Amino acid sequence: MFRLTRFPIAVFLLLLAMPCLATYTVDGERKTFEIYRTSSAPVIDGRLDDLVWQNATSIDDFEQTSPTDGAVPTEVTVVRVTYDDEYLYIAADMRDSDPAGIRAKQMIQGKLFFSDDRFYVMLDSFNSKRNDYFFQVNANGVRREALRENNAQFIEEWATIWIAESAVHDKGWATEIAIPFKSISFEPGSDTWGINFGRGIVRKQEHLLWSSHDRQDWPAYGGEVTGIKNIEQGLGIDVVPTVNLSQQRDLVLGERRSGLEPSLDIRYRITPSLSATFTLNTDFSTAEVDEQQVALDRFSLFFPEKRDFFLQDAGIFEFGNIDTNGRPFFSRRIGLSGNGEAVGIDAGMKLTGRIGDFNMGALAIRQEGADDVEAKDLFVARGSYNLFDESAIGFIMTHGDPTSNENNSVIGLDFLYRNSDGPFGQIFTSKIWAQQSSSSNLDGDDQAFGAQFEFPSDKILVYMGVEQIGENFNPALGFVNRSGIRSFDTGIRYRIRPEDGIWRALNSRIDFVHITDMDGDVLSQYTRIRPISFYSHTDDFIFIDWERNKEVVRNAFDLFGRLNVPAGEYNFDRLRAQISTGVQRPIRVVLSVQDGSFFGGDRLEKFVELQWRQSAHLFMGLGFTENVVDLPSGSFTSHLASLRTDVAFNSKWSWSNFFQYDNTAEAFGLNSRLRYVPEAGQEMVLVLNHGGAVDASNHFSSTQSDINLNLSYTFRY
Repeated sequence: MFRLTRFPIAVFLLLLAMPCLATYTVDGERKTFEIYRTSSAPVIDGRLDDLVWQNATSIDDFEQTSPTDGAVPTEVTVVRVTYDDEYLYIAADMRDSDPAGIRAKQMIQGKLFFSDDRFYVMLDSFNSKRNDYFFQVNANGVRREALRENNAQFIEEWATIWIAESAVHDKGWATEIAIPFKSISFEPGSDTWGINFGRGIVRKQEHLLWSSHDRQDWPAYGGEVTGIKNIEQGLGIDVVPTVNLSQQRDLVLGERRSGLEPSLDIRYRITPSLSATFTLNTDFSTAEVDEQQVALDRFSLFFPEKRDFFLQDAGIFEFGNIDTNGRPFFSRRIGLSGNGEAVGIDAGMKLTGRIGDFNMGALAIRQEGADDVEAKDLFVARGSYNLFDESAIGFIMTHGDPTSNENNSVIGLDFLYRNSDGPFGQIFTSKIWAQQSSSSNLDGDDQAFGAQFEFPSDKILVYMGVEQIGENFNPALGFVNRSGIRSFDTGIRYRIRPEDGIWRALNSRIDFVHITDMDGDVLSQYTRIRPISFYSHTDDFIFIDWERNKEVVRNAFDLFGRLNVPAGEYNFDRLRAQISTGVQRPIRVVLSVQDGSFFGGDRLEKFVELQWRQSAHLFMGLGFTENVVDLPSGSFTSHLASLRTDVAFNSKWSWSNFFQYDNTAEAFGLNSRLRYVPEAGQEMVLVLNHGGAVDASNHFSSTQSDINLNLSYTFRY
């Protein structure tokens, strides 16, 4: 039986008793416009000369969110919207008094382009005021998409099929977008969707929105579009066959293996709001590699999911807005053994969708056996129900352990509350969650719960949270790197926005974390004071902060696998200073230095990052972190270096290289990717992964080299 402590029960009942609250509005009414069907489709080429745009609904009442919230934009933006049976069409004419100043230096599809002028569309097709689809494009026609969930989480790894083309003209730049209704889910009986539009003018660091509140652009603050009727998704079937040709070479043993592996993904929209996805003989060999991290404590590191199958509709499976520790479901646990080696997936099925106020997701995976672990059937179910105007209550269940032969399951409840007109007239958010695991090899002390409350306003941000994770809480399909704890955290940030001068914002901040064991004895305590940080109108950022740490080490551990940290109580202070220049600059620099005591000794950390955007065709980035650690058990200097180069021949062909060196792991690696994307849904990727060892004398020796050619094509019906 699922057991909850009295605290989360009391909070659940308190919040559920709250009355239904009004939606955020602008001057008493939510912004809205009506859309009209077109009989002829525009040519998507970035040139707004199609007759269809003359009769389309026009929107131009944008406002600044930065630098001055609510101010009239310095440049004019006109958006036109129409639709037909299969597509939602959006055209944006972004006038610019200095067309030569338009920034457009990203040409690789899917890559970040914060350094570029950009236009974006946020589409809440269920009008939930909680979740939406995010589509963004720059002046080169480079597309980037994401999911936004629960007015809090941005899942940028998600991808779908849509069309966009842009062009620079003598009065600014323009873009045309076509979003297929086959690419999104929606409620077929509703003709009203949530929608919002935004624009970024990088050289001015000016950001515009059509509808916003307190500088925020979450779904809760979008407007509405009415009049969408009789749209089609065809049969609602996407068939994605993939062929992978590979060669693996073990350069130490002199062995070589080659293979050809077909795989198949099928996505079927049972209804416009409910879809099923099937995967067979899934191959993840061309997924992007992780960026190396250095562990500076005794807890496991967290790496984000990057595999397409698990990213589709990933937001539906998010639980409690938990960042890392205590997650009941973390898809990176699937397809990996206990020691991090890849494990094959025979087949998988996922059912996701939203029906009315219900949100649902189910995932079933058949994972191959590996080493001593038998083949496993893994299952996750997630559901939630929308409450009030911006809130939701839900549950999650998981079953199966991908890394052992033990039985494991988890069940959990969560409640996410948001009120845009909360106490003191500010936005108020909270999250409350409770979970319990069941493991065949563990007994008792297997519950976890947490709650957090926040006023995330622009001027004053205040938060407070509590959390408890039992010693035996074990979500085998989730992520826990610290159990047997109770934690309390709180903080406040105060922001001043000067009316003139070079500074856009001045911030002061204090954060405090207190962690004990289940008996109340202190394990960790952390206080960080950032007396002031400076943020300029040119996106430059400077800050200094001071930290006081208390760590009680119950069991000795090795830092970097070399330096022993004995059991005991440690108190240490650390001071950090950092400066970073704006992302819009051709050369961006980030410099950081942190120094102070550390586990009975000293640690000096130096970090430098250099980015050079020579043009839209060439980007180079260099990162280097050095930790000089001197402890009673010895001294060690860790080096973590990376070099990234992106070459864009055009918006379809690109060549990316990522080299990493880590003397702590005594290893280096190169990931080289030649990518061809003739259009969304079609892709060829040639990937070289080359790895090796580094000895104490910094002598490099290659140990393995893999080449994979991956071809995929999406057939839509």
